[in-house]
Amino acid sequence: MKKKGLIICLLCILGACKKQPETYLIEATITGMKDSTTVILLNTNTFEILDSTRIINNKFAFKGSVTEPTEVGMSIYNIGFGFWLENKKFKINSSKKELLEDRNSFKNQITWSETNKIAFRYDSLLKPLNERSSKAYMKLRENLISEEEYQKHTDSIDQISLQFLLENPNNYFTLSRILAYKNVLKKEQLKEYFSLFSTELKSSSYGKLLDDYIHIKPVKEGDNFADIIGNNLKEEEVKLSDYKGKVILLDFWAGWCPPCIKQIKEEFPVIIEKYKNENFQIVSFSFDFDKKMWKDANAKLNIDWPDFSNLTMMQNSAVAMSYSISQIPTSFIIGADGKILKRVEYDDDLEKELDKVFAQKE
Repeated sequence: MKKKGLIICLLCILGACKKQPETYLIEATITGMKDSTTVILLNTNTFEILDSTRIINNKFAFKGSVTEPTEVGMSIYNIGFGFWLENKKFKINSSKKELLEDRNSFKNQITWSETNKIAFRYDSLLKPLNERSSKAYMKLRENLISEEEYQKHTDSIDQISLQFLLENPNNYFTLSRILAYKNVLKKEQLKEYFSLFSTELKSSSYGKLLDDYIHIKPVKEGDNFADIIGNNLKEEEVKLSDYKGKVILLDFWAGWCPPCIKQIKEEFPVIIEKYKNENFQIVSFSFDFDKKMWKDANAKLNIDWPDFSNLTMMQNSAVAMSYSISQIPTSFIIGADGKILKRVEYDDDLEKELDKVFAQKE
């Protein structure tokens, strides 16, 4: 009996000693704000609202947890600022006046994590360069400088950005930013950079994206298509391979993309009518991350052909990596045998390229 009691006691102690779930706590005091002013906390990668609250007596708080350091935005009285949210305690002390005069003033008023300190160093480094680049762009628009002169400013920003990121590896901020430059660096350089990461960073969502990019071999003309799996607006699973055996026009688009909407509205009805008697199928894949925006655009365009998505932003999408998509609309004409016949960019003549394909069948 004594042993049994001892075991129970030990189990109770071990249970009490279990590591509690980590949480973040944001405690803010911002003077000059009216009571009931809304504050929104937003994931800037997915545009998901993480939480919202109201200011009472110049104070508000957010409490929750994140699975990994996450880039967020906070909106107060139409003033927005961004930072990296981690399972730590953050204190904000500022005023409405300070935030209206300089939205970055909050950076000096918060107890920050190391990830944020690196992010702010990066922003401070690039701030004067971005300001000069903006002035140069205005001069370019007024024909006061050449395109080549303006390009020197943007090249300088890229060069200094990359140098900073390469010299400051192994943290969430630089890992997230290097993803924006993944097309600039050679994959061997990215492999070497990736090898510097901790196990935690390698297994993070950002690390997995970079690892995917390093190892995914993008398809090109003459290759077999890479299958795509997603859901349509009815939450039914759709696969690109479901339509193998037909000539497929694989259309990459999004409801937030005006050129995509213009192309679907103006060109697709002509194409559908012209090839209605052919073994032909349009299949659209949306890079929308907001289902409502996708649904509304789909309805306005009367899309009655397969249209599916995985509601992931283009820059974070393995599908975009597989097809080397950096801008939309972009289309691929796929033969009945599954071979990619032609990549079609927005400025190309889509109808003319389809004419060539069907002329070869005759």
